[in-house]
Order: sequence, then structure tokens, then C-alpha cells
Amino acid sequence: MLEHRIAKLAAAATFLLLVIGGTVNPTGSSLACPEPTLVCNGELFPEMTGGVFYEHGHRLAAMTVGLLQLVLTFLLFRRRERHGTYRLGWILLFLVLLQGALGAITVEYKLPWMVSTGHLLLGMSYFAALIYTTFRTRPAPSVVELQRHETLRTELGAARKWILIAVSAVFVQLLFGALVRHWGAALVCPDMPSCSAADGFWPEAAIQKMHMIHRGFGIVVAVVTTVSAVMVLRAAKSWAQLRLLALFAPLVVVGQVALGVMTVLSMRSVPIAVGHFAGAAALWAIWISMWLMTSPLVRRRGSGGKPEAVAL
Repeated sequence: MLEHRIAKLAAAATFLLLVIGGTVNPTGSSLACPEPTLVCNGELFPEMTGGVFYEHGHRLAAMTVGLLQLVLTFLLFRRRERHGTYRLGWILLFLVLLQGALGAITVEYKLPWMVSTGHLLLGMSYFAALIYTTFRTRPAPSVVELQRHETLRTELGAARKWILIAVSAVFVQLLFGALVRHWGAALVCPDMPSCSAADGFWPEAAIQKMHMIHRGFGIVVAVVTTVSAVMVLRAAKSWAQLRLLALFAPLVVVGQVALGVMTVLSMRSVPIAVGHFAGAAALWAIWISMWLMTSPLVRRRGSGGKPEAVAL
């Protein structure tokens, strides 16, 4: 169905938008375009050099996602009886508009950390909402598929709670990472594994403490991800797609820890910092997808009494 394909396209475009946005701060390009609008230095398509390349490139990518969201909202509204997604379409549109407003406020008021942090977390939340939409708009399953899904969920059992624990841990780490980024705390602790020779593992300055909290909770996320993945693998012996994601999650988190260490040791090399951010978005998408994949399915009935859609 078209709305399902557009939802997948919008989710993929949003992931790319998050990665592109992840280049703005490490390159020092956050205020390369001083206007809190779609133009940069008075032009919609300025010369894409220096910081303008990153900042305005991010805005152009955001415009693309916004257009995709308009199309998706229209399709969800048109097919609202099939999917029961009338409110979802408007919620998604509201989120993307609010995200644009926070981006404009960030520029207008010269990067207030509270707004910048909210901008990042809202972007991740919108990404998760799009992943939910792709699941919500899937073609209706047959009776056999529905029965198999319930059998697999029964097999998974209490291991699903570990998926929720992992989702929660990753979101908290996203918050800590956003604070480190927007407090300018990425390099305030130059040593590994301690903050510095003089400050040890728990320095006095609040900005350094936040950096060390982010480091420490990164280890927590790595442990939670590994344990959760093992619990899922042990329980879901017949669920091939779920097992694949469960195998992939620990690999991503190990890469995340390595990239976090390399970010500090390389004095925040831009490719490494962007890779670290992209890994965070990927880990978030993996656990959100696993949670939605293991949700119960309900066959809705459309016009004529025929089963037409799946509700989570």
C-alpha cells in the first residue's frame, strides 16, 4: 500500500536527516545561517561552502522530510477507516512542525541548550513515530500469519520486558548524549577511562560530571543491550527476524562504545563523532522495531466486513 511505502521512505529520510544534523554541531556550523527560516544569508540556495554546507544542507534535508510528511498525512487521512490512523497523521505532522519550530528557536536565540536538547530528542521521537507508522500500515495478515504471530509472542514470553528495558535505557542515554553535545562537554574529559589525571573519575565541575555520567551510562546501555539480546535469543528460538535484530544490537552497541572512546581520543574528529551519533540513532531504531514487532496484532474490519488492516 502506498501509505506504507511512504512511511518507510519518510523513516529512512528521517534517519538520514538525523545523521546530517549530527554533522552540524561537530563542524561548528550551528549558526552558519543566521536566519531562523528556510533561507541562508538571504538565499534559499546559497553557495554551499564552509559551515553553510552543513547547516543549510540540514535545513534542505528537513524540508524534504517535511514534504514527505505532508504526503504521508494526506494518505493516512484518506485511508483513515482502513488503518484507524486519522489522529496519527495529524500527530506526525504536528511533531515535524514542532521540530522545525524548535530548530528556528535554536538559531534565533543562539543555541540555548534546553531548546537544542529538546530538538534532538524530539527528532528521535518523531523517528520512532514513523517506525510505528510503518508497522501500523502493513498489509493485513492472513489468519495463519496472525496465529503464528501469537504463537511467537507466547514463545517470547517475559523476554519482551527486556526489550522495553533496553528501549528505556537507550532513550536515557540519548538524553545524556544530547546534554553533553549541547553543553559543549564533548572534550572536557580528555583522558580514558578517567576524566583526567587531576580530576579522576568524578570531577568537581558539573559539565565534567555530565560527560562522565554519559560515559558511565554508556556502559550500562552496553550491558543492558547485551543481556536483553541474550534473553530474546534464548526465548525466541523460532522468530528469525527478531533474532536477527537481537544479534545485531550488541554489535551496534560495541561499535558505539568504541566510537565514543575514539571521539575523545581523536579530539572529536568529525567523521567519528558523526558515526557515534548515527550509531545511537541505529540502536534506537533497532530496539523500537523489536518492541513494535513483538506487539499484539488485531485484524480490523473495513467496509464489507473484510479484514483490511493491522493495529498494534
